[in-house]
Amino acid sequence: MKHYNYEEIYLYLDGEMPPMERSLLEDHILVCKECAEKLERAKVLYQEIKSEEENPPVDIASLVMAKIDRKRKILPVIYGIFILLVAILTVPVFFGLDRAIFFYYIILDYFNKIYLVARAGLSYLFSLKIPAWVFAGAVLMLFPVYFALRKIWRNT
Repeated sequence: MKHYNYEEIYLYLDGEMPPMERSLLEDHILVCKECAEKLERAKVLYQEIKSEEENPPVDIASLVMAKIDRKRKILPVIYGIFILLVAILTVPVFFGLDRAIFFYYIILDYFNKIYLVARAGLSYLFSLKIPAWVFAGAVLMLFPVYFALRKIWRNT
């Protein structure tokens, strides 16, 4: 009496077994307890595999999109830093070291002025003794105004 192995049983479950062999296996299962148990175990495993194929445990699409979103957020920062480094390194090559130092001094002075204006504005706001929640609310109110104006400017 020929016993069937799991490979043949999975061919039977997939429907890839020829009709003649299929009928032989079905007849054999009626008389062979060992092969009938193999078929039952294979059916259970087969159903689990099929259910995981239909409903994957992890949403792969959302994982891929999250990775793409991370790259979309990180790449502009990396490109900006790269362009800044290239600009800093190429200024002395084209304009000479003396002019480059003067150029860097002007840029640092400009950033220093921006910092001083921001610091003065914040120190003035804090001197008013406004509660932090009022200040935060006022800042948050600026966002809808900004987006509304941006939408208007884009449409014109």
